[in-house]
This record gives sequence, C-alpha cells and structure tokens, in this order.
Amino acid sequence: MASLNVLDLFNVKGRVAVVTGGSSGIGLMISKGLVQNGAKVYLVALPSDPIAEVVEELNILGQETGGQAEGIPCDISSKDSIKELSEKISQKEKTLDMLISNAGIRRDPPQSCNVLTASLEELQASMWSLPQEDWENTFRVNTTAHYFLSIALLPLLAAAADQPIGDGRKGRDEGRGVIVVTSSCASMHNVTNVDLTSYATSKAATDHLVKLLAAKYNRFYVRVVGINPGFVPSNMNPVGAEGNVFSSLFDKVPAKRAGCSEDIAGTVLYLVSKAGAYVDGVSLCVDGGRILLANGQE
Repeated sequence: MASLNVLDLFNVKGRVAVVTGGSSGIGLMISKGLVQNGAKVYLVALPSDPIAEVVEELNILGQETGGQAEGIPCDISSKDSIKELSEKISQKEKTLDMLISNAGIRRDPPQSCNVLTASLEELQASMWSLPQEDWENTFRVNTTAHYFLSIALLPLLAAAADQPIGDGRKGRDEGRGVIVVTSSCASMHNVTNVDLTSYATSKAATDHLVKLLAAKYNRFYVRVVGINPGFVPSNMNPVGAEGNVFSSLFDKVPAKRAGCSEDIAGTVLYLVSKAGAYVDGVSLCVDGGRILLANGQE
C-alpha cells in the first residue's frame, strides 16, 4: 500500500542537487530547504559571491539530517563555464536528482522614473537610458543559461530518472531527475511602477522555455517545471529596506506580506519529491495572489 505520510511524500534525504545562484535570496532559501531535509547541494554562484561562508552555514544546518553542501564557483552566463561545471559534477556524481536553475539578474534603466505617472518625455528618456548590453546580459543569465545548464547536465538527470530503486520502480517514480527553473510573476503581468521590460521579457521567455524543454526531455522523463515567485527578499528585491522601489506595491498583495523561505522551499520540496513526481511542463506562481489583481489596478 502506498504511503501518504508527509515524511515519505516530501522526502529528499540523500538526493543530490545543483542550485545556481544559491548563495543568496531565493537560491539560498532553496538550498537551506534541501540541506535541512538531508539532501546534498552543489551550490553554484559567481566567484565573487560569499560561497565558502554560505557553504559553512549550510553544512551546520544539515548536521542533524545528513544534509551537506559544496560550493562551486561558476559564471553561468558563459557556455564554456557551464561545460566546466557539468564536468566537475560528473566527476563527483553518477546521477543528479535535481537541477535548480535559479540564478538571475535585473537591470533597471539608469535614468529611473515612475512608469505609472511619468510624462511622455520622462518615460522615453528613462527607457532609452538602458544600455543595449543590459538587455543582452539579462537574457544570457535569465533565459539562455537555463537552456545550456539543462543540456550539460541532462545525462546525469536522465540517469537519476532511470535509476532502479526496487520493486520494479525507477527514480522517476519518486520525482528524481527534475529541473526546476526560477522565473518571476513579472512574466505574467505588464503594469508596475518600475520599468522591468528587459527582466519581465526574459522571464516570459523562460516560462515558455520550461514547456519547450519538458517536451524535448519527456522521452527520458526528465521533468522540467518552473516557479514564478512574487515579492521575496533578495539582493534584487530588498524587502523592508528603505528606498525599495516596490515598497508602495507590497500592500497590494492579497496575502499582505512578502514571500518567505517557507513559501519557496516548500514549493520546491513538493516539485522535486515523490509528491510532485507527476508534475511536468508547468510553472507554479508563488506570489501571495498578486497576479490575481487586474493589470492597471496596482
């Protein structure tokens, strides 16, 4: 008889994960959730990020459950660096249970304005001030990197999905071999007080990429799913910090609060475990109901 015990359904103990952008914000929330529940996390971040300090923190968190972390510096905007990353992981692991492709950037126009109230001249000047390379870099990190990471790590993910686990079952039956891509609720609406055009467009492309990759990898049942977080504390969105450009919008969220680590980690634990093993090719919006607001009513 199948066990419906929550400890069985959401069990990730002993599983192996790669988390990009794992040293801060949403990536760190996910890494903590995995390690505290007994998973092994390869934390991937820029060489300039505090990888060693975060890994030390994660290993302390994982002491009771056997969870652990190891840091790997990598610039995921480079295809060559992604290849090197996959080679390092392949030398250490024969299978990879999950890729949390989370790293992202946001580039706002240097000449800012309130999009909802600016004059035509102010709006034009602000939008034109965004350097062209900021658009290119945004897509390189927020969209293209997910594509190449999924390809580079596909053999390890497929091996995890196909791994025999007893009783005629395979890893895929427990949710192993899954890619979780971090998008944003910005991909799903078009009105805010800040010009997020390059960011939101890259995230909309990411949402469709989830479907495209899921269709390509379905023969191996390497699942591809996405999450679309709303206001969640991060370096990109310092919730509660003085001068936060989104501060006037926080009370518009039906939940009347920002997202927290429980919201993000809980969603990911569902998607990567037995509980979410039948979920593929879709994205889950985790934004406290903000997307339910009609465009223009923010």
